Amino acid sequence: MVETVLSVVLQHHNRLFREMLAAHLAREPDIAMFGTAASGPELIQLCDLRRPSIALFEADAPRWSNDRLVSLLLPPGRPMRMIGLHQSLTTGQVIRAYEAGVSALVPYSGGLEALLAAIRAPSSAIETARAKRGGGDALTQRELEVLYLVCAGYPPRQIGLELGISPHTVENHKQRIFAKLGVHNQAHAAASAVRLGLLSQAQPARLDGLAQERRPGLRVVLAKSDGPVADRAREVFDKHHIIVVDTQAVPKQRAEGDTKDDSAVTVLIDPQPTSWSAQPGRGVVAVTSEEPKQHLMAQAVASGVTVLPSSLMDRLLVPAVEAANAGYVLISSAYSRAVLGPPGGEWRRWQLALTPREQEILSAIAQGHTTKQTARLLGISVRTVENLQGNLFRKLRVHRKAAALVVAHELGLLEE
Repeated sequence: MVETVLSVVLQHHNRLFREMLAAHLAREPDIAMFGTAASGPELIQLCDLRRPSIALFEADAPRWSNDRLVSLLLPPGRPMRMIGLHQSLTTGQVIRAYEAGVSALVPYSGGLEALLAAIRAPSSAIETARAKRGGGDALTQRELEVLYLVCAGYPPRQIGLELGISPHTVENHKQRIFAKLGVHNQAHAAASAVRLGLLSQAQPARLDGLAQERRPGLRVVLAKSDGPVADRAREVFDKHHIIVVDTQAVPKQRAEGDTKDDSAVTVLIDPQPTSWSAQPGRGVVAVTSEEPKQHLMAQAVASGVTVLPSSLMDRLLVPAVEAANAGYVLISSAYSRAVLGPPGGEWRRWQLALTPREQEILSAIAQGHTTKQTARLLGISVRTVENLQGNLFRKLRVHRKAAALVVAHELGLLEE
């Protein structure tokens, strides 16, 4: 018998508690985490967008009353259970919470087992009155897929290519997403998605046939398409269902308005060392028939290029491309001393350090402000805002506002 998977959202003002509890619940086989929220208003928006079966919330938060929160979360007919977490409640507060429609109240002292029991054992007396779905507009699976790719920094043309839809359809999905999130641009949409914990749930759906096994977000430009090494590389990518972009299509895309194809990893076959660092894209993997000299290996690593012997393509080409796609470089241990220096030597460590002004630019992006609005708020010129934004993007190693917000959230640079 297949168990029903319970979709859960969680609200708590304490970020550490919220993320730890969400991570633990996500490991339960019968629980799917649909997002997290820091406040009551965010929880209301999250429930409207995801339609979970269970909402966990702070029942003793001083910022709102339980009956008011329940009335906003549970319009007539919405089939959702609400479970309140609390330190201590008076008898009157408990009675009012249950009268308002709360399914269960779990004290922190009850521990995780009590919470799991409340999640898995609904109160039938309360749930029978909620037979129909409530109003409001939830995000569809396709809209979640588009949102995921927007936040990853994909332009509409590439989103359409990934999902098998036209750029015009992508734009229509984006407008519906903006309306449902209550935002006006994709940077603000990314900020809302990060804040509501939607990104972990927005993985693109798999398509039929061979395309269903393609890896979303992983694309390769094979710079040399002929020869035995290039043919073997293409076979490896086909075996692992990695999309190889036609090299003839990249210039065409740029001519139509894209400044660079920054969504794909470039794979070079027996390149000249001078061409290693001049490639666009997320990363570069250079496949060589002969082992390069140590000083060339050091130059490659310093340029963010993974150098891979062609004899190791079958085992290491895919891991090298995946690492490059994530912003990492693979290096052989045989060359590590030449590149990094002797053990005990002085290390130069890259450190991300935003200036106060760059932090203000990041905050403005998170709030969905345009460049002109940011300039007015900070009392600086539009050109200065653009320069600061460029510096910020270089430090975060991104090219678009939406991707900057996602990376900033992962690094803890966005304030609660």
